[in-house]
Amino acid sequence: MNNASVKNVLLIVEGAKREPQLMERMFDSFSLADDHQIVHVEINVHDFLDKLFQEYGCDFEAVDLRSFVAELLPDKDDATELLESSFTDTLPIFDLDPQDNRHDFKRLELMQDYYCDSTDMGQLYLSYPSVEAYRDFDPLKYRSLDDALVPSNVIFGQRSYKDWVARRGDSLADIGRIDGFTFACIIAVHALRSLWLTNEQVMPIANEPLADLAATVAGINHSELLLNEIDRLNNDSFCACCTCLFFIANWPKRLNDVWNKAIKRGLGIRLV
Repeated sequence: MNNASVKNVLLIVEGAKREPQLMERMFDSFSLADDHQIVHVEINVHDFLDKLFQEYGCDFEAVDLRSFVAELLPDKDDATELLESSFTDTLPIFDLDPQDNRHDFKRLELMQDYYCDSTDMGQLYLSYPSVEAYRDFDPLKYRSLDDALVPSNVIFGQRSYKDWVARRGDSLADIGRIDGFTFACIIAVHALRSLWLTNEQVMPIANEPLADLAATVAGINHSELLLNEIDRLNNDSFCACCTCLFFIANWPKRLNDVWNKAIKRGLGIRLV
């Protein structure tokens, strides 16, 4: 990619550390030259929805998301910078946080349904149950949905999900060491999980169906994924899935180039 910026992307994230680190590393590892701004609101999606509904009710079309987010920022200089900028893409990125007893999944469903286009109103990406899901898989077992299951005592907060993910080892814990080839493999794993969960189909046995990884990711139905995960929660079941990584499909050629090199040359994570 050349150095000219085609996009200016606004990423609205929950935390001040982990999510910005992950997003910045993805921009770097995929060599994306486009401008971007990451703002962290430091509240979870349920607080975000509470404030949104207090101000606008359920009228999402009346929401000026950039102005609304600017009001949440404690640093007024950051808020001013946000309001003075224009963006080609807007990406709200949150954890589901199912253990939070303030959740209102009906409102969250409405939010996911509405925020479905990054270049228009914005694309909401939810991590199930949190951003740490990006590394919650076994390269030898990821084609079974059993590999994605999270125990109920972790889902509802009796145990830390971060501690649960630690069983996977430390190979992906250091975000700064993850390269583009590895990210492409991680995205492929979570894309397959999303397809499994939304279509209830058997995962493909070979990588050929994911030759166009960007198209696969772009075609994932986030509303259906959320509904499936809520249904599972109601039955004390849950699957780890990290959709915040999917924003990279906004650069389809770059994602596919890196992915195809990874599978052809055995780079990144060897997925079997």
